[in-house]
Amino acid sequence: MPLVAHAMLAIVASLVWCLACVIPANAQSATGNSFDHFRTGFPLLGAHRTTECASCHVAGRFKGTPMRCSGCHNGAVAAGKPIKHPTTTNSCENCHTTSAFKPVRYDHTQTIGPCAGCHNGTMALGKPSTHVATTAACETCHKNTASFASAKFSHTGITSGCASCHNGSSALGKPATHVATTAACETCHKSTTSFLGAAFDHTGVKVGTCASCHNGTAALGKPATSHIPTTASCDNCHKIGTSFAGSIMNHTGITGTCASCHGGAFKDVVTTPTGHVATNGLDCAACHKNTSSFANASFDHTGVKVGTCATCHDGKQALGKPATGHIPTTTSCDTCHKIGASFAGSIMNHSGITAGCATCHGGQFADVKTKSATH
Repeated sequence: MPLVAHAMLAIVASLVWCLACVIPANAQSATGNSFDHFRTGFPLLGAHRTTECASCHVAGRFKGTPMRCSGCHNGAVAAGKPIKHPTTTNSCENCHTTSAFKPVRYDHTQTIGPCAGCHNGTMALGKPSTHVATTAACETCHKNTASFASAKFSHTGITSGCASCHNGSSALGKPATHVATTAACETCHKSTTSFLGAAFDHTGVKVGTCASCHNGTAALGKPATSHIPTTASCDNCHKIGTSFAGSIMNHTGITGTCASCHGGAFKDVVTTPTGHVATNGLDCAACHKNTSSFANASFDHTGVKVGTCATCHDGKQALGKPATGHIPTTTSCDTCHKIGASFAGSIMNHSGITAGCATCHGGQFADVKTKSATH
């Protein structure tokens, strides 16, 4: 009988244990006579509510049952951390819930190893095909584990090949309004923090093509109001690659009259000096035929009014009547001298003579008839 009694007690205990496993919803209830699993310090939550008791209580063992995830999820008792699992010292419950292994609220705290160990396109999102070409570790630029955005790229060590990234896709590229060039970015852009301050290298720029860039948009162009009017190419006066200042003026292609510049409209341009011969509106080019010097101008007397010669021929602006060698007269120059012709060969006109005949006809003036010896 004792043996039978012991056998019966064992059967009853087994039934009670199985019943507790079959009715997990009541297994941790605090009501009635059912077992209260909360009192163990390990409440059955999520998927653990429907898990067979024997999965954790192996061979009916209750005391000493592991309470940490890794105690059962070790690959022997229950599914454990796979080989491809991210390397970490974190506890399972820091990322996984008891409902399912996925989705995972990944916590980068205590992550071991470089980012690329997980962010390889298999375990976790990796570097896309459009990513900037680099062999640097992810964490060199990506400092935020919550987002890939706001990465600060480090140009350390990069000295060439800018266009491989700055192509308009991987990184900001050359805009449509950029100066036309086939040169590499780094030829002009020396700063990796800003595109500003680029020093353009004019080496190889073809003569006559300046305006293709210097149009006021891509680069500083010809001012609308303060530039000398000309159709000539920029390099006709400006030396390629140097400052606009100090250019050598070339009159080729000038579209305006001389006076449009030589009249005070432009700074540093020689203007008509005080005391200049009155031109009565004639343009400079009527007399000045040389664009390199004002000397040797040939005055065009066309349009000069009769009786006005002395306004210029006063001995200052132009050759005037000599004080001692000229016939005394009050008449206008053109009374005797033909306007625009040489002073020589003038036709004598006695109108306005202020002295007696003998003043001239007495040998005082050359080529004037004098009284003959037999007169």
